[in-house]
Amino acid sequence: MFKIILELASGEQLGKVYEVSNVEYLQQDEDEFELLGELSTCSYDVFSSKDMDKLLNELERLKDKLVESNAIKHIEEIKSLAQKCKVITDSRLIITPF
Repeated sequence: MFKIILELASGEQLGKVYEVSNVEYLQQDEDEFELLGELSTCSYDVFSSKDMDKLLNELERLKDKLVESNAIKHIEEIKSLAQKCKVITDSRLIITPF
């Protein structure tokens, strides 16, 4: 399970979402999904507000491939955090299996 955390550079947490089976669909092939292709179940990944346009695009493309309603809802939750990260200065989105 990945936890997706929005936080400030100071470490203050602004939001967190997770879904038990999200590893099954968030980990993607690097050829198609540059950022989601980097996700690992052995380490955490940190994305800055500058990465959000690309991440939002990848999440939208991934959502179009999914059929399970909980997975689609979870992608929307992640997109909401990513939208906030995009506009909040000194924020970051962390995707962690821990």
